[in-house]
Amino acid sequence: METIRTLIVDDEPRIRRGIERLVQSCGEGWEIAGVLSDGREALEFLHETGGAVDLVISDVKMPEMDGLTFVKEARKHYSFFPLFISGYDDFEYLRTALREGAVDYLLKPVDREQFHQRMAEIRDKIVSDRSRSRKFGELEQQAEKLQRTRQTQTLSYTTSPGVDLSRLGYWAQDFPKGHYRLMYVSLDALPVKSRSYTVKDWEAYFYALENILEELIDSHHAGTGGQGWCWRGGQSDFWALLLPEEGGDAEASVRELADRIRSAIRMYTPFSASIACSDAIEDLYLLPSAKRQCLSLIQYRLVSGGNRLFMPEDAGRSRQSEEQAEEEMPASAERLRQAVEQGRLSEALQCSRQFFEELKKKESPASIQRAVQNLLILIHSAALASCGHSGFSVPLEDALGKLQKAAHLQELRQEIDGLIEEAVREIERTRRSSNSSTPVEQAKAWIREHLAGDLTIKRIADHVHMNPTYFCECFKVQTGETVLDYVTRQRMERAKELLREPGLKLQEVCERIGYADVKYFSRLFKGWTGLTPSQYREQAAPARPGAD
Repeated sequence: METIRTLIVDDEPRIRRGIERLVQSCGEGWEIAGVLSDGREALEFLHETGGAVDLVISDVKMPEMDGLTFVKEARKHYSFFPLFISGYDDFEYLRTALREGAVDYLLKPVDREQFHQRMAEIRDKIVSDRSRSRKFGELEQQAEKLQRTRQTQTLSYTTSPGVDLSRLGYWAQDFPKGHYRLMYVSLDALPVKSRSYTVKDWEAYFYALENILEELIDSHHAGTGGQGWCWRGGQSDFWALLLPEEGGDAEASVRELADRIRSAIRMYTPFSASIACSDAIEDLYLLPSAKRQCLSLIQYRLVSGGNRLFMPEDAGRSRQSEEQAEEEMPASAERLRQAVEQGRLSEALQCSRQFFEELKKKESPASIQRAVQNLLILIHSAALASCGHSGFSVPLEDALGKLQKAAHLQELRQEIDGLIEEAVREIERTRRSSNSSTPVEQAKAWIREHLAGDLTIKRIADHVHMNPTYFCECFKVQTGETVLDYVTRQRMERAKELLREPGLKLQEVCERIGYADVKYFSRLFKGWTGLTPSQYREQAAPARPGAD
């Protein structure tokens, strides 16, 4: 039986002792939590105990802090039933007490029978309130579970192949705001003994793998304050959406979780798994793009081997062996990827020539082979990202096989150039077949006109009357860049124009292109241009007459 914790507050010691005896005479269901002499002392007691009382019996007039003030202040933080006892038979006091939520108002001297009757009524109210609170808590837990199930089902749908994302509506609004990372967990080459597994064996293993993921993700975020959702993808792969704690080291958190997942899979199953993780996305309508990025990253497993973690920041590096030192990709590789993604064939082929010129400086055939393999994966990933749901028709395994058969550098370059041409052709066909070019162009024009505003994907998509997810897909396919990258690029170009105006303060520049934080803008500007705003302004300033 739960006891009712009672706090007694009165400035007269004799009255305090009398009330304490009266409460104790009500039976075993009552517990004296404290007996104090004034409201200020009682308020401090509640702060120290976290408000762990059910009933407060208080005098009205007391030194330091009167009973009415004490109850008013205490109920701002804690929930309890107040009962006032006073020797002042005054209607104003009674009305104020009732307004403060008093259960009852008793006059001194307190009649024993009347007191017992009131306490019995109070006990019934407290027990009823506890029952309601428990039921409400259970309903909240059920609602939370249902919401999480709904969210997971939605995420599973968004990562399923060939689905119509435009039917989902504004689904991302059901998720908290933050910087998300999408994680893809894929089993490596299966052991030979798995050929003898029955259907029940596989179902048991997949069930175990899903439980491993759920437990590790929940325990990881329970310790860091983040959130995570996981669901099964295809036959032997799984997905997880991670929301790391704001202000923490998100990359370190993701790497730690990935290491724990890979270790647990090796420990509890006969399999190993590779994991790919996307860049951080602030808008969940970009989830399809994050999915394609994960699928592109996991392809490095063909070159580097399994049981590894593949992050975007690692994509330009060779990981063929633990003993081999990592080597930087030639600078032209990233420019080549961007040119392919945006459908600029001549520029892509020019970058290819530069890439192979740089390769001639390498002395190790193995280094050349690894660099070309990594470049091939970059090209394949760019085509996969820009061709949307239709995908890229050239299998990566076939392309890698042709590279391995090449006899010399010129033959390697011919294979790469052929892949570039095929990728650009498919990207162009995809864009020509798209029937949403007009809305995308309208969106681009509207973005340029509203750079100072809050340019969220939802607002932009609403302007052209499109579903945000579908709009992101169309924009990426037709322009070769994400909506947020386009917005940032336009803002940086506008910032360059504004910085050429000598009388314009940096804060004003920020406000005109939609940034409230000058430091954030400065870091972003330097990332795009290689110069701080002040350095750019100095270089762009016209020379003074007579200057050397």
